[in-house]
Amino acid sequence: MGADFFSMLLMPTLAARIAGAAPRVSLRFLDSARGDVSRLLQEDEIDVALERPLEVSDWVSSTPLFHSPFAIIAAEDNAAIRQAGTAEGEPLPIELFCELPHILRSIDGSMSGATDEALRKIGRTRRVSLTLPHFQAVALAVANGNHLAAVPRQFAVWAARTLPLVIFEPPLPIAVPEIRMYWHARHDDESPHRWVRDQILEAIASLGFVESGATENAGA
Repeated sequence: MGADFFSMLLMPTLAARIAGAAPRVSLRFLDSARGDVSRLLQEDEIDVALERPLEVSDWVSSTPLFHSPFAIIAAEDNAAIRQAGTAEGEPLPIELFCELPHILRSIDGSMSGATDEALRKIGRTRRVSLTLPHFQAVALAVANGNHLAAVPRQFAVWAARTLPLVIFEPPLPIAVPEIRMYWHARHDDESPHRWVRDQILEAIASLGFVESGATENAGA
């Protein structure tokens, strides 16, 4: 289970790896909105969850996957940015960043996130005018309007390959989340389960999300 970030960027690679090694294995990927991770792991509705740091039960094991810094995406023809003269890859001016409307990926309808917390620390605010439950929907809406969005850098690079988007640096430090893989501790030493976890780690490393391959740390 995880965000559409993983269904788009990870699952094609992971599915190909597993099909080559174990062609009779079937994979099912569920959206993060499915529900509480601890409950779903306890009831074996999911085998693993790929998520940002979560408050989970003591019996949930986890291992780090990669860090996911934020990048700012905007439409190529965003008139306000063009008028400001900010080049792609540069930080957006803080005034412009706060002035333009924002889109937030939110699975529960919340209108604030890590960017808003970072802005509060410097006495600033932004206007979130739209929330959407999927990163791909955020990217499509940004590409067709005058909004900004703070999204994981790995996703921003992927989306800009197929959509008329440009990528900028945030104008202020935003906390960088560590994406982790979670599973029930009863499966720590279960060979088939561990094999699938290893396949996920290797697939993520092959995508270049991390400088070096992650290693499992059960119970971390």
